[in-house]
Amino acid sequence: MFKTIPQYISAISDTFGLTKTLGVIDFYTKPDGSIWFIVGNNSVIFRIRHKGECKMLKCYTRGKQNMRRIYGSQCLREELFVHSDYLHGEWVDVVLCDWIEGKNLHQVILDNLGNPSVMQDLADKFDKMALKLLSEEWAHGDLKPENIIVSPDGELHLIDFDAMFRPEFNGEQSDEIGTAAFQHPSRNSDFFNKSIDDFPIALISTALHALALDPTLAERYDVTDMLLMHPKEIVSHKSKALNEIIPLFAERGKAVSYRIAKLLDWGVPRIFSLPRLLEYATRPVVTMGMNENEAPLLDNYKGFWGYRREEEFVIAPVYDCGFDFREGLAAVRIGTKCHYINQQGVIVISCPQYDSAKSFRGGRAIVVKDGIRKQIDKNGVEIEAEKL
Repeated sequence: MFKTIPQYISAISDTFGLTKTLGVIDFYTKPDGSIWFIVGNNSVIFRIRHKGECKMLKCYTRGKQNMRRIYGSQCLREELFVHSDYLHGEWVDVVLCDWIEGKNLHQVILDNLGNPSVMQDLADKFDKMALKLLSEEWAHGDLKPENIIVSPDGELHLIDFDAMFRPEFNGEQSDEIGTAAFQHPSRNSDFFNKSIDDFPIALISTALHALALDPTLAERYDVTDMLLMHPKEIVSHKSKALNEIIPLFAERGKAVSYRIAKLLDWGVPRIFSLPRLLEYATRPVVTMGMNENEAPLLDNYKGFWGYRREEEFVIAPVYDCGFDFREGLAAVRIGTKCHYINQQGVIVISCPQYDSAKSFRGGRAIVVKDGIRKQIDKNGVEIEAEKL
């Protein structure tokens, strides 16, 4: 049976005798004294006090088939009596969860569009959260900035698990298909498995890292109803934003973000290599000496180049081309853009203006632009012809 928001507001405003375990609900109020609540797609959420703690009470305007299996003990069965008229009503399930203080990620993004350092911090923290999410047996199902809370300490927290996939749901249909602005267009009730978060993770990560590099993207593309790119445009290869972001990553040397954006551009719902790329993105930089005799060795993994020490890639295999370390630096290529990295994988010389770049010898390296060979020093400065 459908319930309306006014029915829930009426019930919460005076719950004496209308709850089974919660007692009289102590609700928060707005400045005007009215009940504090927010409205979701199929629910209304109240902020309440329960046993001295701030809690979220979620009430549904229509039935949810997996609610009890998703929320477990947080789902209070037939907890609240809601009147349909003066004489009639029924007991309904509600969900009681911890209240997470903070703003949702969408609002934090809007508040910090002109602050690249904050945006980069959000991008890095999102990648860490996404990597952890992908390591779980379950999937969120409606991953979007509005369903991520940024707490006062800066940490990211997932909320709203109504569209969750769990292993025991294999073979079942979902009555929630997420939000169109972040979900793959093929998402429907039958597309319900562990991979449903892949596409939105790649989209959000790509957008956050892009905004950290170029805040003016928000002036050219929508960040109100979506995050720079719409899934339908991505899948049909008509996303102007993504077509601008991919070369931006190559030019700025963001190799991992470039690889994720390229996979996003494929438009497939399941991105098998996404956990590995996020692991590369979140891996801390290892501090070590610049000893040429101990330089990591160039190696190929599934068509991409990185650098190993023994069996471990210490510099991720995310480059389209790479050269051996010479004099502490190695030339690498991301897409069509050239850079020089040190033994920690950090870009030391960025030279995207050149068509190709070779290894250093005697403090100089050959670069090519428009078919003309030139030389640069270890500061990336071209050496004048008379000094060659």
